Amino acid sequence: MQRSTLIGLKVGLLALLLFIAMLGLSTNSPATEWLKEAFFGISFAFAFGLGAPESLAYVLAIIVFLAIFCVGYFVGKKASAKIDK
Repeated sequence: MQRSTLIGLKVGLLALLLFIAMLGLSTNSPATEWLKEAFFGISFAFAFGLGAPESLAYVLAIIVFLAIFCVGYFVGKKASAKIDK
C-alpha cells in the first residue's frame, strides 16, 4: 500500500474522530457514548429540522459520517502526495 494512501486513511479517521468529539463534548455523557450521541444528534437534526422520515434521517446521518471521512481521506492523500514529490 502506498504511503499517501495510509496517510489519507489516518487523516480521514482523525477528521471523523474530531467531528465526533466536537459533537460529543457538547453533551453530558461519557466518551464511550460520543459516537452514539453524535449519530443520533445528526439524525435528529435531519428528522426534526428538515422533516425527514426516521429511516431517511438515519441514512443521511450515515452519509454525513462517510462524507467527513472521505473529505479527510482525500485531503490527507493529496497533501501527502505533494509532500512526497
